[in-house]
Amino acid sequence: MGILILAEETERLAHEIAEATGESINEVYHQALMERKVRLSGSDLTPEEREARKLAFFARLDVRPRTQDPRSLKEIEDEELYGEYGQPIG
Repeated sequence: MGILILAEETERLAHEIAEATGESINEVYHQALMERKVRLSGSDLTPEEREARKLAFFARLDVRPRTQDPRSLKEIEDEELYGEYGQPIG
């Protein structure tokens, strides 16, 4: 059984991805649906499992090297991203 895609943007995106990856249009749709299914399968987790995953993620972030700059993020932003009158630099 086939599928009819009526949204032009969806068709255009599928063709762009197929061209970039060398996959067939069918493979592009299949891969997108499989990836979405995997993302949705996370909803099967219990609240405790979700919390454990979240804590593990933040624990991995905590062990990353940090800058030795004593300034606050706000100070760094103000001094390095914005000019004298508050306009973005660059």
